[in-house]
Amino acid sequence: MTRCNETVGGRYMNNGEIVFDGCRVPEDHLLAHNDALGKAGIYFRPGKIMQAAKNLGIGIAAFEDTVGFVHERVLGGRVLIQHQAVAVRVAEMATKLEAVAALLRQAARAVDVRRPNADALADMAKVFASHQILDVCTQAMELHGGYGAMLEVGIEKYLRDASVYLHMDATTDITNFRIVKALFPTTAGAYAGPA
Repeated sequence: MTRCNETVGGRYMNNGEIVFDGCRVPEDHLLAHNDALGKAGIYFRPGKIMQAAKNLGIGIAAFEDTVGFVHERVLGGRVLIQHQAVAVRVAEMATKLEAVAALLRQAARAVDVRRPNADALADMAKVFASHQILDVCTQAMELHGGYGAMLEVGIEKYLRDASVYLHMDATTDITNFRIVKALFPTTAGAYAGPA
């Protein structure tokens, strides 16, 4: 291993580089030859599903911690959940979590039965979860007030972890481009990257 990359969030996952220098691999031990990316394609759809599911888990944890906090913390003689502005935010968080879970289930089913739109749905689940869960975690931090920024409370960790999912398994812009190419293969523009 040549280096371990430190990240702002997702620190529970090792991210590093390994170098094989002068390493010989017998041909019968190769997983793929000359088409590694093509052969790895079977892992992309489930990978997007797993990314969305991990992200959903972070959102659920942030929501549950927030629900506990707003039911215990008192402001103006009432627990926070009794304040209309707080209740509305909690409802929006719950709605976003349910929407992510629904799209995730639909995408997972599509992948399992190999529906023609499975790639697009897996990409949609990944990018939708990335944005919605980041918002859920932002709301969680804001509802915790000053406590949300304290390391010992743990809410800031959810926000840091959620921020990383915008860039896992491709950025949201690249993923959105893949979605539009899947939806409109003959009319969508060409990828502007290297030929």
